[in-house]
Amino acid sequence: MNQVTYGVRGLMEWQVMLPTGSLVKPFITINFTGGQLSGYGAAPARYTTADPYIQKLIETSYWYKAGRIVKLPSRFQQRG
Repeated sequence: MNQVTYGVRGLMEWQVMLPTGSLVKPFITINFTGGQLSGYGAAPARYTTADPYIQKLIETSYWYKAGRIVKLPSRFQQRG
């Protein structure tokens, strides 16, 4: 699957626990980082993954459906 970047607008960092539906590991922690707020504008906290399992968890989560987590354009790809 392709690499996808997700973002949380208005925050510099955010740690969210998403349910996995598994009895062994019932939650997975996702760390959104790299957000910036300044007089020049704002950049959302972001998380990049190429793992289809993580992408599915994010896109079926309450936070994604509610619009708190959004897919970002490719210009927001994390480097490193």
